[in-house]
Amino acid sequence: MKKALTLGARDRRLGFYLLLPSIIILFAIIVYPIGYSLWLSLHNLNISNPLKGQQFVGLKNYVDILKSNDWWMSILRILYFVAADLVVGISLGLAVALLLNKERKGKQIVLAIIVFPYILAPIVNSLIWKLIYDPNYGPLNGILMQLGLIKETVAWLSDPSLAMIMLIIANLWQGTPFSIILFLAGLKSIPKEEYEAAEIDGASAVGSFRYVTIPHLMPIMYMNVVMKTIATFKVFDIIYSLTGGGPGGSTTVVGMLIYKESFEYMKFGQGAAMSFLLLLIVLCFVIVYSRMFKEEKYED
Repeated sequence: MKKALTLGARDRRLGFYLLLPSIIILFAIIVYPIGYSLWLSLHNLNISNPLKGQQFVGLKNYVDILKSNDWWMSILRILYFVAADLVVGISLGLAVALLLNKERKGKQIVLAIIVFPYILAPIVNSLIWKLIYDPNYGPLNGILMQLGLIKETVAWLSDPSLAMIMLIIANLWQGTPFSIILFLAGLKSIPKEEYEAAEIDGASAVGSFRYVTIPHLMPIMYMNVVMKTIATFKVFDIIYSLTGGGPGGSTTVVGMLIYKESFEYMKFGQGAAMSFLLLLIVLCFVIVYSRMFKEEKYED
C-alpha cells in the first residue's frame, strides 16, 4: 500500500516537473506582464522626467482618464468602428458563405481569392490600402473618375468625414474572410436531412433558412461576434499606418490613444490604466453577448 502511494506521489511530481517549463513560460509572457501593467497603472511613471521616479498615485490615473474628453471621444469612435464591423462584416460573411456553400465550378479558386486578404500581414494590408486611397495615383480615384462618379480626385484619408469610413472598409476587407470561413464550416455541419424534412413540411427557402440554418449557426454567430468585437476594439496597426489618428484626431480610437499616451507623451501609467479600462469594456461586451445568445438558445 505504501509502495503504491509512493509511486502515485512520484507520478504527481513527475507530472509537475514536466509541466514546469510551460508554467514558467506562461508566467513570463502572461502573468508577469499583466501584473506589472496593473502595478504600473497605479503609479505615475514618466521616463521623460526620470528624477521624479515612480510615484504611487492609486486610482488617480483611472479617475483622470474617465474625466478626459479625449478618452470618451475615442470610445465613441471605436464603438462606431465595432458596430460597422459587426453589422457589415457578419452580414457580408454570411451572404458569401451561403453562396459558396453551393457546388459550383471554380468554387475552390474563388474561396482562395476571398481568403487571401486574411493571411496577409496587417502592415501589408495597410500599405495596399494606402496605395489604393492615394489621391494622386491611387486606383480608387482613377476608377471612379472613369465611371464618371467623381470629377476630381478625392483625398480619402485627409477628409475627417471620410477617413473613418475608409479605415472601416480596409479593415472589413481583411477581417470578413474570417467570418466567411466560420459560417462556411457551420453550413457544412448542418444535416441535409433537416432541409429535406423542412421541404416535406412545406417550408419555403426563407422558412428553411429561418428555422433550420439560423438555429444551427447561432454558436458560429456567437463566436463571430465575440472574436470580431475583441479584434476591432484593439485595432491599431491599420489606423497607425494609414492616418496616424488624424486628420484632426478624427480616427484616434482607444488603441491609438493608448499608443500616443504611452510612447509619444511617455505617460506609461496612464497608458496602462487605459489598457485595463479597455479590457473591462470588452469584458462587459462579452458578458452581454453571452447572456443574449443563451437567452436566444433558451427561447428556441
